[in-house]
Amino acid sequence: MNMPENKTTIPENTWKCSNCGNTVVELQPPQVCPSCKQKCEFLNVTCYQPDCGFTGMDNRLKPSK
Repeated sequence: MNMPENKTTIPENTWKCSNCGNTVVELQPPQVCPSCKQKCEFLNVTCYQPDCGFTGMDNRLKPSK
């Protein structure tokens, strides 16, 4: 008899490249940006607020142009 597994799902984060602004959704930021192919710093722009349902990107962290 197989018992159901109780797995805790770790939510993925939204990471934004400091060089080109590309965003990726992963548990950890990539070593190299898939867009600009540079080794960049990634900012965690995941939404942790009720306004966006605790999922996706926090629009307040987008740079203003």
